[in-house]
Amino acid sequence: MRSPAQTKILTVEDDEFVREIIVAFLEDSGYVVLQAENGRKGLELFRSEHPDLLLLDLRMPEIDGLEVLSVVTKEAPDTPAIVVSGMGTIGDAIKALKLGAWDYIAKPIHDMAVLEHSVSRALERSDLLRENRLYREHLEDEVKKRTSELEQAYAILQQEVETRKQAEATVSKVNLELTMLSECIHAVVRATDETELVRQICRTIVEVGGYRMAWVGFVEHDEARSVRPIAKAGRDDGYLEQISISWADTGAGQEPTGRAIRNGQPVVEINRRKNAESAPWREEALKRGFGSSIALPLRGDGKVFGSLSIHARDPDAFDLTETQRLHEVSADLAYGIIALRIREERNRAAGELQANLEKLEVALEGTVKVVASTVEVRDPYTAGHQRRVATLAQKIATRMALPESEIEGIYMAGLVHDLGKIYVPAEILSKPSRLSGIEFNLIRTHPQVGYDLLKTIEFPWPIAEIVYQHHEKINGSGYPRGLSGADILLEAKILTVADVVEAMASHRPYRPSLGIERALEQITRNRGTLYDPEVVDTCLGLFAQGEFAFD
Repeated sequence: MRSPAQTKILTVEDDEFVREIIVAFLEDSGYVVLQAENGRKGLELFRSEHPDLLLLDLRMPEIDGLEVLSVVTKEAPDTPAIVVSGMGTIGDAIKALKLGAWDYIAKPIHDMAVLEHSVSRALERSDLLRENRLYREHLEDEVKKRTSELEQAYAILQQEVETRKQAEATVSKVNLELTMLSECIHAVVRATDETELVRQICRTIVEVGGYRMAWVGFVEHDEARSVRPIAKAGRDDGYLEQISISWADTGAGQEPTGRAIRNGQPVVEINRRKNAESAPWREEALKRGFGSSIALPLRGDGKVFGSLSIHARDPDAFDLTETQRLHEVSADLAYGIIALRIREERNRAAGELQANLEKLEVALEGTVKVVASTVEVRDPYTAGHQRRVATLAQKIATRMALPESEIEGIYMAGLVHDLGKIYVPAEILSKPSRLSGIEFNLIRTHPQVGYDLLKTIEFPWPIAEIVYQHHEKINGSGYPRGLSGADILLEAKILTVADVVEAMASHRPYRPSLGIERALEQITRNRGTLYDPEVVDTCLGLFAQGEFAFD
């Protein structure tokens, strides 16, 4: 992983005081820090300096943070971008994460450890993704290179007729090694589970490579510095249980596996019978026909985390070429394990991101419900009206097979469609007698008031416009703008029908409930003139088939 001194961070923040605090903290941590006071300057520095990480405020002059983020994720999708903002809304947070932000930090930052953790985690993930990509490219080149080697070796061997027998044996051995290597590479590419990958590599080494036994162990950081077997294949016969394998620099750690892990280099035991250092485990190995062995370290993220150990029947089984081939197998295996762990981490991070988005949506819905309740507190006669209208509108939209996101938006709009009535005096709302012309005109202002209150909130749906249009009629006779036909949103047409049905079916201060039958007669009689025909037919179908009833 890159050191802070090798890492360039660009912070784009229009608040000079906040920017200076962030720059001072990052420079104290050893990072190279660039700074911009607005979005335009930030984009210029990003394109000229190519920073490793971007810290971005949302609300800025000239070009805001969301626009900068959109450009950055298109031009350099692998560059981590962290939003640091204190003026954004819940909608801003959702939009920033959907645009590709890696994290979202709220200002003011009371604990700089939050910023430090977010920056460190983003850089670590960025490094792992880059190493993953580079290694895959390297792996493809190696396959081509090894295939070329095989073709060249085969061409040369064909020319040496006088040594044909030896050449055929050599080709057979190279074919075996390359077949084993190829199958190991395919196992790495296809792998979806770490444990199954390790087992498949061990089986391939024994079944295709023809070795006596192969096993993989991971290092433990316990007091004994033991090596924990993960998978094995071939003739084990309890060998791993009989010997105590350690990577400590002690007598128990002189077995090839322990030395390979400790030194980070392959260790070959040419002949077990002649190796005095193998005395503690030699007898158990010879009982099982292990004449020689090789241990290859598994390295990832700059450290050794395990070993691939292979045992052969014959002494001197591991020459220089074979050792190099097996070292490539161990490198491929290590790459596959690290890649799977990165994938698991990315899946976990994606799950956390989805959970955060869901929390934001729940918070948004809760906010809308609180806003909706303000109207009902002032007007007890219509308590529950907005909720019942929202529920009926949601059912109509669902039966019309609208997209899930639109259905949710219709429900949210229904919860606040009468928000504008908070500007109407309570005595008018609860007046038990007929309203005067002035009083009725005052009530008719509530769609405009509701729109004015909601238009500055960045919902994922056109809630303000739906509320604005929920008293419009398709023949243009509605209010406040006299819209007609296609000029009215479908969501508003649905809300209009639901509002009329609920209002007529409920008790009001100036009249008793007219009943659901009268309400359905009203929308039937005005189908195609005041109300959208498809919406009316859908609503009638819900009640006729018993699929909906008011609480």
